[in-house]
Amino acid sequence: MKPPRVSLSHAGFHVYDMDKMIDFYVRVFGFKVTDRGEDRLVFLGADPKDHHQLIMLGGRKTEADSKHYGHMAFRVDKMDTLREIHAKVKAEAEASDIRTLTHGNAWSVYFQDPEGNTAEAFLDTPWYVRQPFLEPFDLEQSDTEIYKFTEDLLSKHETTRPIEEWRQDYSKELGLT
Repeated sequence: MKPPRVSLSHAGFHVYDMDKMIDFYVRVFGFKVTDRGEDRLVFLGADPKDHHQLIMLGGRKTEADSKHYGHMAFRVDKMDTLREIHAKVKAEAEASDIRTLTHGNAWSVYFQDPEGNTAEAFLDTPWYVRQPFLEPFDLEQSDTEIYKFTEDLLSKHETTRPIEEWRQDYSKELGLT
């Protein structure tokens, strides 16, 4: 029997200051509040295919309240969008630990939001490389320079191959093809 096909739709987490957190995610990612539940429940999204991509629940009391997830990641469609988010996060006084890293299969901007939750914005690359893999890169370089830097970096790793080739093999492994 084939396993069910699933994809991640949204992430949810508890917050201390709902208004501050809504404002932050609206400014950085352009999210809109799609709904509010009773008490302390807010849904945010930026994709008409999904009602929401984030759920924030008020009433966070301790650091332990947030230990049920590692981070949330948002895929972007082009390098300029990644640069735009990077610039917005750098301009945020309450964002911290801002880093640009390549995982070989993605170029990423990591940061902590005002309440210390780790968020990532990323752009897929055309390559697969065995994970974990991370290396800093300079987002101020041109797209061509970033591509070349990453390609050169990955050429030294025997597991590097085109992502489409990896996806085909993985689809077979999952019994989908």
